[in-house]
Amino acid sequence: MKHVAARYYDYANKLANGFVRNNHVVVRFFDRDVSRLSSAFRSRKLGISDANKKLLHQASKFQPELILFIHADVIRPETLGRLKESLPATKLAQISVDPLFMAGNVHRVNTKSPLTDATFMTTAGDGLRKISGGGPAYYIPNIVDPSMETGRAFDSDCDIDLIFACGSFDAEGGDPRKATIEAIRERLPQIKFPRHVDIETGGLWGADYMDTMGRSKCGLNLSREREGPLNDSMPEDLHVYSSDRVSHLTGNGVLTFVHKKYHLDQLFTEDEMVFFDSNDDLIDKIAHFLEKEDGRRRIAKNGWEKAHRHLNERLATQYIVDVLFRENLSHPYIWPTEQVI
Repeated sequence: MKHVAARYYDYANKLANGFVRNNHVVVRFFDRDVSRLSSAFRSRKLGISDANKKLLHQASKFQPELILFIHADVIRPETLGRLKESLPATKLAQISVDPLFMAGNVHRVNTKSPLTDATFMTTAGDGLRKISGGGPAYYIPNIVDPSMETGRAFDSDCDIDLIFACGSFDAEGGDPRKATIEAIRERLPQIKFPRHVDIETGGLWGADYMDTMGRSKCGLNLSREREGPLNDSMPEDLHVYSSDRVSHLTGNGVLTFVHKKYHLDQLFTEDEMVFFDSNDDLIDKIAHFLEKEDGRRRIAKNGWEKAHRHLNERLATQYIVDVLFRENLSHPYIWPTEQVI
């Protein structure tokens, strides 16, 4: 609960809204909070056993058709085994929105993969083989929610030229995102480009974050591509991958800039998003679209329409239901839908 208001737009909240709007009842179980509250010392580690017992109890009372684990690291693999025994008709699935190269992520996902009916990741293609655990794995996109991404920067008098907000850069140095930011500031010192890096400025979160998005002409979708020198990405780790920043930018009508190596052209066209292949290319394109107001607004609006129409919370949850309960997909989803084992 410590980040609930500051990060009200997180993936789990969007999925919960999507399931409800698709006429499903949702009961949420906050494993980390339950674990902390189960310990007299408010220690997550000391409350793990009780949290697992409480999940089993809640599941027995609710008897759901689906239990979806989203970064539920407190829940032990043996608890999934007990759920399968006590509720054999219930489907079990997990979602991870962290990159494959993030330290420990593949291991964490693989502890549950063999026990689930499906694993969903915001990475597509062959990289999913790393986390399938012999079971089916699928891509799921970052999604917008119209009750959260409410801005229309393409239709507003924006007072910010360029936005990039993140928690921190690589603590061990060499973060390519920081080099990109510094190059932009050096080449385009005249533009309004405020600093919003949590470790440096306190960051930008909650309603302030969403409000700032809606006041920004252009936005950088710079996703991590490494976590320290020992956790560098492979090409397959970046295939159609992005942080959820892409949904915040496109969902609020900001002209969004993305490096070509992430292959987001499988979701967006050049008339909906701006793709670049180097810092020089990026800087030239930022300068171009800050001068060409009509072009910026048009592409930003197209990207906004694509995100809200085809990459939203209702379609994502419908897709999960399709994968787990139907033989065929009920909708022509625009994202990769192939099963990887």
